[in-house]
Amino acid sequence: MKYNFDEIIPRHNTGSLKYDDCMSIYGASDLLPMWIADMDFKTPDCIVDALKKRLEHPIFGYFNHSKEFYESIISWMQKRHQWQVEKDWITFAPTVVTALATLIQTFTKSGDKILVQPPVYYPFFTVVKNQNRTIVENPLKLEGDLYKMDFFDMENKLKTGVAMMILCNPHNPVGRCWQPEELQKVAELCLKYNTLLISDEIHSDLIMRGYRHTVVASLSSAIAENTITCMSPSKTFNLAGMTTSEVLISNEKLRSRYQDLMNNHHFLCVGNIFGELALQTAYLQGEEWLEQLLDYLTSNVQFTKELLAAKCP
Repeated sequence: MKYNFDEIIPRHNTGSLKYDDCMSIYGASDLLPMWIADMDFKTPDCIVDALKKRLEHPIFGYFNHSKEFYESIISWMQKRHQWQVEKDWITFAPTVVTALATLIQTFTKSGDKILVQPPVYYPFFTVVKNQNRTIVENPLKLEGDLYKMDFFDMENKLKTGVAMMILCNPHNPVGRCWQPEELQKVAELCLKYNTLLISDEIHSDLIMRGYRHTVVASLSSAIAENTITCMSPSKTFNLAGMTTSEVLISNEKLRSRYQDLMNNHHFLCVGNIFGELALQTAYLQGEEWLEQLLDYLTSNVQFTKELLAAKCP
């Protein structure tokens, strides 16, 4: 099936944070809203159709995660990332940022140091500050036109007793798809200094042609035991409003502690019927749509490069 990514779908007056909140945030309503990672492409038909079909059943009571929920995640990780995930590793979170907040509450205490790598997605800072933890910055270095990690600085910071590192893989906003050897070094330093590694990999499926995403936890069993991976189909398939994400934890002791805190909050432990259905449909049926999307985005990048070269040499 050929998808039409040129289709323009009006989003004003739909409750869209991206469009309808421009006036309250920026004082103008006629802006090109590039301030939030929310695509304007139509969500894949397979997901829309699955949701419509579920709506035909008129009861929306309590539910539990289905077999398909787990199978879809396992299948997707294997197909897209060559990562063999076990069912027991899979836990739920409404959003990746919710997961980060809960992981911070679970595995650190007030005042503990948490390392982040600016320039980075701003909630990494707010979620740490809101939990009364101490931010430790390990700034990325811009060398030519490429951002790189400063491993000398990272090790010096970790030596001071950093309880947790929050890694952005791929990195938002600098766009780096970290290479296996870079991730190996990060993970080894975290192991060396007993720092729990949290890897936000929500953008892992939106990788430009010629690059490959590496899941940190796939590097070795030892690294997996000290790494918690946060993912979601929300960025890939434009499903942010469905508030459904997965947190993958192979270490049984860490997983049990995380689940205990999620269960204590009760409403955080399951999610919603439509979010789960959207996730499993995306992972089981959405690959063809994604492949076409990546081709379209690649052409957009090339168009932008050529336009800037011509207009802003």
